[in-house]
Amino acid sequence: MQILPYILIPLLVLVFISLQLYPYFKLRATRGHASPLLSKILQPGQSPEGLILLYFMSPRCGMCHATTPVIDELAKQRADVIRIDASKSPDIAREFRIMGTPAFVLLKDGVVDQVKLGAISRSKILAMLEPA
Repeated sequence: MQILPYILIPLLVLVFISLQLYPYFKLRATRGHASPLLSKILQPGQSPEGLILLYFMSPRCGMCHATTPVIDELAKQRADVIRIDASKSPDIAREFRIMGTPAFVLLKDGVVDQVKLGAISRSKILAMLEPA
């Protein structure tokens, strides 16, 4: 019976870590993916060319409450920052494989280039939007 904790505890840790990392790896699989729903997201007349940052949030998300004011400020200043409420647009969130919020999807010429999960600072958001 002494060996059971040595097997059970690492197994539980492995299961916990894999469940936490699943959304991250699911999002990484979207790289290189072009969405047919992009026309629903963009403003009329806005071109998918260049860099576009999609910010997926939810009103029930605690980290979103810290990040959303920064995104709203940037969205007023820049047309390439778009906020999407994942609870009101589940089809768009599902298309980009968003399983948790906040999530940032950077599109380059209409194709997914980068995906970031969790709250990130204003400086990192602006760094994502700078052309490489």
